[in-house]
Amino acid sequence: MSLLRLSKRTCLSVATVSLVLAGSTLATGCGDDDGDDSQQISVITTDTELTEIDNGKTGPSEGDMNVFRSPLDFADGGGSAGSLYGIQTTVSLDDKTEIVQASFTYKLADGTISIGGLGEYPRGENALVEGQKFERPVIGGTGKYSDASGTDTTVLNPDGQYEHEINLEG
Repeated sequence: MSLLRLSKRTCLSVATVSLVLAGSTLATGCGDDDGDDSQQISVITTDTELTEIDNGKTGPSEGDMNVFRSPLDFADGGGSAGSLYGIQTTVSLDDKTEIVQASFTYKLADGTISIGGLGEYPRGENALVEGQKFERPVIGGTGKYSDASGTDTTVLNPDGQYEHEINLEG
């Protein structure tokens, strides 16, 4: 019986020491975390393919859709970054403005980043105003970006390509 008691005591001692050590690790943090795990990814669309779908009334109307895909390059000239896939649906029109609900996903080497939110175009242009920045929220991701949150700022460049600055919060 004393051997059995020793085993129970040993197990309880090891468990207690493990809990104390685990608690101190949790209390002090891990690694060299400086509290800022933010990341910025800057990409440019190239060779965008766009399909326009005229739903409802003929001509521009609520429910019309744009489906697009584009290869991506890193904005700093670092080569291929992945691909962009998306869809936009017109949700409001007036004499001057078209508002779209956008949903698109960046497919990068180490995961995906999904974006959602509204976009606003001059009616009939089907594009942002050149040089005007437009911000949408990051709504999630996969892989390295599974806990992604932050913003995506898009600007239409003079060459007709879109530049995207994805700011991920840490």
